[in-house]
Amino acid sequence: MRIALIEPDVQHAKLIERLIFAGGHVCQHFIASAPFLQRATDEFFDLLITASWARDHCAEDVIARARSILPSLPVIVLMSAPRESQIVAALHAGADDCLNKPVRGPEMLARVDALLRRASLRRPANRRRDTIGGYAFDTAHFAVTYRGLTVILTPKEFRLALLLFNNLARPVSRAHILETVWARRRDEKSRTIDTHASRVRNKLQLRPELGYALTPVYGYGYQLDAIPPEAVVDAD
Repeated sequence: MRIALIEPDVQHAKLIERLIFAGGHVCQHFIASAPFLQRATDEFFDLLITASWARDHCAEDVIARARSILPSLPVIVLMSAPRESQIVAALHAGADDCLNKPVRGPEMLARVDALLRRASLRRPANRRRDTIGGYAFDTAHFAVTYRGLTVILTPKEFRLALLLFNNLARPVSRAHILETVWARRRDEKSRTIDTHASRVRNKLQLRPELGYALTPVYGYGYQLDAIPPEAVVDAD
């Protein structure tokens, strides 16, 4: 499922992103509500998780604006040591649930899954795949469909591909890859990451002439870039 996260606290957002990926979902992080609302006009989200203050608007306003675009969108509000009146206000504004910050992994995933189970009945039939840059990700079967082809990946290959596509044009560190894909910090051999990156590149045909380039970033990690057709022509 595709989950939008509005969280100005980047470190806390990284924690939530790792948890959501571990739960088998796609997470798109926004540091404020405005870019999320703009994206929501073109893309479908199954769930919104938003901080009580989304940098530019309070959660109550964000809920109203989001529901004007995606009417049945479930919403979880993140709060730091909230008073009862704050929780009540969020629920009255339309929040489906509230969570304390920082989140606790098992509790957050359980609440996310519960909301998604209820919301799945309302999801449009034509939005059952998460499509990013022309690649459709099926988390239930670890399958990726692109250009009329469907490829089955291993669970780790699938999570790595999702991580790279959700960080398009941004370098992803080896440490982040280990934490997200392997749920480990430094006890996985470096060549294991390289092997999985090579398999993802080959299976998904991430080549410049086909619109994408997956390249190692020396001493750091990997970066996936979309290559415009004119750039390929100029290179030739």
